[in-house]
Amino acid sequence: MTTPRPTPAGGRKVPDYSDPSYWRGTIKMSLSKFFVLSVLHRQPMHGYEVVQAVERTTNGCCSPSEGTVYPVLNEFEAGGYLSSDTQVVQGRSRKVYALTDKGRHAFRVAVDAWLEATECIVASRAMADAASTDPESEET
Repeated sequence: MTTPRPTPAGGRKVPDYSDPSYWRGTIKMSLSKFFVLSVLHRQPMHGYEVVQAVERTTNGCCSPSEGTVYPVLNEFEAGGYLSSDTQVVQGRSRKVYALTDKGRHAFRVAVDAWLEATECIVASRAMADAASTDPESEET
């Protein structure tokens, strides 16, 4: 007999937290904004170049769609983190985005925050590994 999955208040389905695709999706959503800042920190780009550069930079780990990137670019521009210029690129008029000083500062803050989180994740992994090899931690 299987136990039915609980449904939280509000009727939303409980995610399967043991499914790696859940965590990969969560990570991709969270890192997309970071990597947009990261690639623009290197050089100004138009939106499609940003999509390609993020995918290339992360070896496909974070591969946002154009539908995800353009709202992020608009949000960053509205907040003063990016400026944009219309330029002709390969014969087409393109909006090219560049980090402002505020955007460069935000990127440095983001790097520090992600490094802090990464250190915590690595420490958690070490604890999990140690617990799994500790004979006293095994259930009987």
